[in-house]
Amino acid sequence: MMYPRLKLARNLLTEDGVIFISIDNNEENNLIKICDEIFGEENFISIPIRRKNKLVMKGNKTFKNVLEPLIIYAKNKNHVNFEYSKKEKVLSDFSLISSGYGIKEVKFLPGQLKFRVNDGFIEKNEFERLILLDDLIIENGQNKNEVKIVAEFKWSQDKIHEKLDDNAFILIKKIDKMTPRIYFETNTAKPIDYINGAYGKVTNEDAISELKDLGLEKYFSYPKPVDYILFLENIISDNKSIILDFFSGSATTAHATFKINNEDNGKRKFIMVQIPEGIDEESEAYKAGFKNICEIGKERIRRAGDKIVDESRNKELDIGFKVFKLDSSNLEKWDPDYNNLEQTLLTSQDNIKSDRTLEDLIYEIMLKYGIDLTLPIEKHETQKSTIYSIGFGTLIICLDNNITKEIASEILKLTEDAEISRVVFKDNGFASDSDKTNIKEILKTNNIDEFITI
Repeated sequence: MMYPRLKLARNLLTEDGVIFISIDNNEENNLIKICDEIFGEENFISIPIRRKNKLVMKGNKTFKNVLEPLIIYAKNKNHVNFEYSKKEKVLSDFSLISSGYGIKEVKFLPGQLKFRVNDGFIEKNEFERLILLDDLIIENGQNKNEVKIVAEFKWSQDKIHEKLDDNAFILIKKIDKMTPRIYFETNTAKPIDYINGAYGKVTNEDAISELKDLGLEKYFSYPKPVDYILFLENIISDNKSIILDFFSGSATTAHATFKINNEDNGKRKFIMVQIPEGIDEESEAYKAGFKNICEIGKERIRRAGDKIVDESRNKELDIGFKVFKLDSSNLEKWDPDYNNLEQTLLTSQDNIKSDRTLEDLIYEIMLKYGIDLTLPIEKHETQKSTIYSIGFGTLIICLDNNITKEIASEILKLTEDAEISRVVFKDNGFASDSDKTNIKEILKTNNIDEFITI
């Protein structure tokens, strides 16, 4: 089952693409052997472990399995850089006040500075309750939006600014019986090979809770947590990546993509692939009206997108998606009567299957020409024809009958802002051969050379 899918997956990856495969211990060794053959041992990245359960329940005589491996390979390891963005903000305008080491006064902007105390952070509005050292004084500045810090810091102001130019943020850490020290950390970090609560809500219990928030907890048994997938997208994708999940299940990947786009204003796209596996008629999902897993996944994507927009009030967030199913061509194969070939050729036949819509055929044409299926499709009605413009004139489709040369002027209006355009008609859709020839010549004169009939 896995080998052909992974072979195809490698072909789909960009040169800096990465594949994450979540699997249990039973088939881990076999999967690594397959991946070594398909991706190459030299492109192995790591096998981080996720803590998948919060609680360890009583088991039988064997070990209770609470960890789940994640196998990671790259298309080309030399093109991959793994790091993730920390949620702490980078300081952009600040200073320190020194009592003896020459550091001049600088100001901390509201909400930017954080003190690390043990494993937590102390926010700015809690400064008055924080004691670092007797000789470190934290007091209000000249106005309520400033804080002064006075201490004998050993680094010069120039050194601090040099660090900040490298996109670092500052932490002032308490060290007993010593001068307060300034620590700098960049706003990105390398992931470690143990994925636990430090990276968000990453357990199966968290995943069930997330579905509960959407009212879908009764319909999936083993969903993945959103923060887990979001973390994986964060460490490898840029904000325009395409994320493919060809075992979509509960569509957690779509949910995570909405969430990370909302956090960093990204434009990532997702492709979810799922066999329409039927649902047990005795299950809660079937009783709720769902007939297969795909239907539940679509509902999860809809509810997750609405919830994120509602909570963030980010009305600009793109939560739209399109649903396609794998099927045969929308066009009938030409099946002539060889005993009466002349009559077959003279008879005008519509080769679009009777149970298919024009929209079905439009998407098939887009697929065959490699045009992004997420591009906008605009419908333009004229007095005599219906014209579809895809991608603002990149592709023009008219599947009407009795088309005359007057349609050429309408097409030219729709393609005036497109660098390259192609136009598609039905082969038997023209009112006459002369109309077909005239349309083709008019378009060619206006630099539209791709005149296609189906």
